[in-house]
Amino acid sequence: MAAGLPLHCVALQAPGAYDTPDNQADELTAGLTVTAQSLLAFQRDLEARGIADRVVTLVWAEFGRRAEENGSAGTDHGAAGIAFVMGAPVRGRMVGEFPGLSTGLDSEGNLWATADYRGLYSALLEQWFQTDAGAVIPGAERFTRPSLIAA
Repeated sequence: MAAGLPLHCVALQAPGAYDTPDNQADELTAGLTVTAQSLLAFQRDLEARGIADRVVTLVWAEFGRRAEENGSAGTDHGAAGIAFVMGAPVRGRMVGEFPGLSTGLDSEGNLWATADYRGLYSALLEQWFQTDAGAVIPGAERFTRPSLIAA
């Protein structure tokens, strides 16, 4: 990026200890620590190079976890995963709401999703890439777009 390559979007897959059906407290803590430290180092490097205003980072989980602990000190695969967007151009805010553990679970013990990931993707396509989300996401007009990028 600092060399001026014409990059618009880069995707990375990071290995980590995020699938935690057992011993979740230790494994998830270690995985999140590495992730947080890596993202902080990346952001600080962008800032040091003077290009932080050119980069928005989306981090997302491909699946959620169940709310209730299973029998091996972990949680099973569930719904309502997480995502976060970071970077100098990003408006700091929460999208969606925590549904609660007493009333926010479906019949299988999954947290209710309170924001649709397709709305998040549509917002990034339109607000950051200046691209029509409907050309990329089928039925994009149905999804509420959060305001993600600071004006």
